[in-house]
Amino acid sequence: MSLFAGTLLAKRLGLLRELVPNAAAIGMLVNTSNPIAEAELREMQALARAGNWPVHVANASTERDLDKAFATLVQQQARALLVGTDSLFLDRREKIAALAERYALPTIYTVREYVVAGAS
Repeated sequence: MSLFAGTLLAKRLGLLRELVPNAAAIGMLVNTSNPIAEAELREMQALARAGNWPVHVANASTERDLDKAFATLVQQQARALLVGTDSLFLDRREKIAALAERYALPTIYTVREYVVAGAS
């Protein structure tokens, strides 16, 4: 099986910017221990520079890191969130959806399973 969600990063970022136009800064949740993260981060940074949008990146490599990552993004005043491609995130989709709701962060995900799990 192959997952091409990472190749849709530009589209997801564009949709997020369109749906939350007043978001001065965008957050990105990544797992830097995942080899895919490096390519996603490079692409996100290039897109952010091209669009002149501040992007705050938070790393979560374990479930325990998720709370800290969300708190960091909120402290950095991210007003919307893009969740990177990662099996940890997909496995912990209910927790991520709950954290996004708790912090009132409009969020775009890689696959519909997040929404099925309760993300809005």
